[in-house]
Amino acid sequence: MTGEVWWERDAREREREEGRIVPGPGPTGGRPELVDATREAVRADVRGRIAGYTPDWTDPDRQDAGVALVRLFGTQTEPVLGRVNRLPEKVLAEHLATAGVRRRPAGAAATLLEFTVNPPDGASVLVPAGFQSAASTPAGQVVYETDQDLYATPATLADLAVQEAGTLQALPLGPAGPSRPFEPFGRDPRPGNALWIGLAGPAAPYPRLSLGFVVVAAPPAPAASGGTAPLPLPPAPLLRWDVLDGNRLVPAELMRDSTAGFGASGTVELRVPRSWQPGSPSGPRPRLRWLRLRIAHGAFAGPAPVLSGLRLNVVAATAARTIRDEPLQPVQDPAATGLRRMKLSQVPILSGSVVIEVDDDTGGDVFGTTAGATAGTSSRWREVESLAGYGADDRVFTVDHESGEVTFGDGVSGAAVPPGFRNVRAVRYRVGGGSAGAVAAGAVNGVVTALPFVTGVSNPFPASGGTDAEPDADAMRRGAGELRARGRAVAPADYGQLATRAPGASVARARGVPGLHPDFAGAPIPGVVGVLVVPPVPPGGDPDEPPVATAATLKAVADFLVREAAPAGVTVVAAPAPYRRVGVESWVALDPDLDRAAVLARAGDAVRTYLDPLRGGEDGAGWPFGGPLRHTALVRRLLAVEGVLAVTRLSLTVDGVRRPPCTDHALPPHTLVWPERPLLIPVGDQP
Repeated sequence: MTGEVWWERDAREREREEGRIVPGPGPTGGRPELVDATREAVRADVRGRIAGYTPDWTDPDRQDAGVALVRLFGTQTEPVLGRVNRLPEKVLAEHLATAGVRRRPAGAAATLLEFTVNPPDGASVLVPAGFQSAASTPAGQVVYETDQDLYATPATLADLAVQEAGTLQALPLGPAGPSRPFEPFGRDPRPGNALWIGLAGPAAPYPRLSLGFVVVAAPPAPAASGGTAPLPLPPAPLLRWDVLDGNRLVPAELMRDSTAGFGASGTVELRVPRSWQPGSPSGPRPRLRWLRLRIAHGAFAGPAPVLSGLRLNVVAATAARTIRDEPLQPVQDPAATGLRRMKLSQVPILSGSVVIEVDDDTGGDVFGTTAGATAGTSSRWREVESLAGYGADDRVFTVDHESGEVTFGDGVSGAAVPPGFRNVRAVRYRVGGGSAGAVAAGAVNGVVTALPFVTGVSNPFPASGGTDAEPDADAMRRGAGELRARGRAVAPADYGQLATRAPGASVARARGVPGLHPDFAGAPIPGVVGVLVVPPVPPGGDPDEPPVATAATLKAVADFLVREAAPAGVTVVAAPAPYRRVGVESWVALDPDLDRAAVLARAGDAVRTYLDPLRGGEDGAGWPFGGPLRHTALVRRLLAVEGVLAVTRLSLTVDGVRRPPCTDHALPPHTLVWPERPLLIPVGDQP
């Protein structure tokens, strides 16, 4: 055969398209396209084969049955070829899973719950840990569980005063506590200054009293940790709680202080005496049951703390439900890997919440005839991220938080579970999480657990936290860095990669920069690694303000990296990522046949998404640190929106300074952009 045949021609066309990369979830932001997975391409390939297979079909008509079959075949083949194109993505996901890189599970939101009780004798009511209340959201009902026991009192907050330089100054109170933010120790906190809290009620709160404080967050300062000789931190002021019992002050034992001395919002729990009689501090103050919080020693290193909320009967709660004493159900392992798989009934499971007990092996005494064989001894096993690296004696397991599947070792990588029936039990685990738990103030108002004398529950302040499970695309982008770092920070990129794993920190992105110390601008400092932290955007947050990491997150990141990842002698300084506010102004020509408002809304969303620090950039992984603003890239984003026919002019405004039209703008190193609402003007509407 001397002439060309169709498969040779087709093969050369495939060779010309070989290596075509399209956007995808991989670590590079793209993936190879194996085939053209469109119905039009399938129909074109079939049409090209007609002359070789059915030469008598020379004039196909649209009403012909053969044409209908070809069109149907193209429609049915399109999703199949789409799955073929996902093979590289599937292979990458399997490789990462084998190496122990998994999706991050959903995180649970947290809030402060305030209880209202009405006992007949006026005594405090015990609200045990695990009390459930609920909030109704568009995604369904979200259950909140209290984290600690609470002794709720029917007493009310009747008076509030600040003692400064020996003088008491009353603070205004509203129906729900302080009517405005206030300094609890005055403008110049020093030893001797105090906050007085007066309670009114028929009986003394006993044995404990719980108070909730909302601290106005100050701009976070960089947090440093590590180094060969780290500078000593100034000691925090010593705060002392007292009870005015009649005419004498009696110390109140501090049981719990999640505010860390008014460093953050939280609760304070005190043990108070049974014989707490009303009294009156110096000055014309009413006779109430008074608490005093006094600075006994030291001073605040930063600005004076400011409180915006103070409530009684407040306890921390988490958007989760606790399941107890559940036997695990066996799951057949189709791959016959030797690993034992079992399953929990409720999902999604919160990471680190699964506590499993396994009955000890009786040594082959299946009939229980040996003394002590029926003692029912059991041991607790530990949840880990991966079985790799564990030996035959390590009692560990992994949890698929989305499906509820629990995997135990095979006797080589992790200990094997002894044979038996219902011998593996979940002592407890928690289910929940997701962004739906970040509800507004007052949304948690339904009582799920019935308890005598509890008449109401509410969250006086918005819930915080709550994240959905990590998307597969984000996990695959992160996977390459996880494999490279392997738990140790060597290259600067490793610091940013590992910062997202810091416990107690809310980190969406981070970047490690050698020698960077935000407090000392200029030349790089040897032995210092700066970590710029970007937290996730809180649900319900201000859409016009960029996300800024809290002081607690910065400290958690710095401490974790020094403790777990950084070499000895390295100082890690965690700081909020700097932003440049960017506004886009553009004149656009619109399709007259489409709804103008809808087209402008889509175009504005496309611009803001492209510049977003978490979802922007060319690969959708967030705007690159220090990445320049390219005029042509922004124009392409607008032209990709359906209904935008042309972009006649585009200009940028950076931090309030207008840039020349149709020009690029270079950002300072290690800086992100925060997009303001774009100004899009249809052609013909400009002045």
